[in-house]
Amino acid sequence: TNTVLMLSLNRGLARSLCNVVRPRLPQAVCRQTFSTRASATAKSGDFVQVHYTGTLDDGSVFDSSRGRQPLEFVIGAGKVIKGFDTAVTGLAVGGTRKSRIPPADAYGERDPDMILTFPASQAPKGIQAGMQVQLSNGMVASVTEVNDKEVTLDLNHELAGKPLTFDVELMGLTPAERMQKATFGAGCFWSVELAYQRVPGVLMTEVGYCNGQTDNPTYEDVCGGNTGHAEVVQVIYDPEQVSYEKLLDVFWDKHDPTTLNRQGGDVGTQYRSGIYTHTPEQATVAAASKAKAQSKFKEPIVTEIAAISKYAAAEGYHQQYLARGGRFGKPQNPAKNCSDPIRCYG
Repeated sequence: TNTVLMLSLNRGLARSLCNVVRPRLPQAVCRQTFSTRASATAKSGDFVQVHYTGTLDDGSVFDSSRGRQPLEFVIGAGKVIKGFDTAVTGLAVGGTRKSRIPPADAYGERDPDMILTFPASQAPKGIQAGMQVQLSNGMVASVTEVNDKEVTLDLNHELAGKPLTFDVELMGLTPAERMQKATFGAGCFWSVELAYQRVPGVLMTEVGYCNGQTDNPTYEDVCGGNTGHAEVVQVIYDPEQVSYEKLLDVFWDKHDPTTLNRQGGDVGTQYRSGIYTHTPEQATVAAASKAKAQSKFKEPIVTEIAAISKYAAAEGYHQQYLARGGRFGKPQNPAKNCSDPIRCYG
């Protein structure tokens, strides 16, 4: 059972603990089966689906995708450890490989500076030694000691300092040359991301900030309303499976584009309605779609259409937020074509 733990930590590493979990390799939640020509081999920038089994040097299995959906990621995008990228690169669909990865290409060596303490008086009820907790910045920590005075956390990954062996099998591949990006702002990005995760042909989603005045803003910067960024969802999709026009239809259906800098109770320029284009062709299609969508609304559409600029990915704890449980630890279904109502905050 997931537990939500709120806590203020020293060194500014996190503002909360949430969702007691066992960490795995980063894993996207969009599920589909893709194929390409048998002669194609995986390279940097390709979207891949991989089954794997990970073992330690003593032969014990620490994780496996067998029995669940394959791991999905873009090679070289930093979503998995470096050695896992290397293990998959060069494989054709159906190909297998066994690779032993040194700590430097896995989770690194153990770092004593990653062991932190904070006063027990600040600890949430129920925290115990042996728990694993996920920080609000996406890091996973182990609770190593709890006493009357203080709580000790080890932020080293549980596999730090250990070489890892992976047996991998490439199940699907979408070449980078075929993939395209689209970026939309439609209020709070949590629910918008889940809506796009459910669209067939969408390979990956990422929430972030764009079209502001500063580089690499934080969530707090954007919420302050001084950077000019919009909360957005960036979609990587396969145009052979879903068109940009279809993605725009989802955009118009998901929010009210007639309210300026507001969606429901969320007010501020960061919640503005926006289509942020990656090509001149997208800008042309977006303008035509906006004109067509106006017939659905009594009030004028205030959606801005602009070339994307100063994009920065949001913090890890925002990514796939609702699919991972949201505020209340109740995951919402990201499956393709799922029509379940979306609870905006979890």
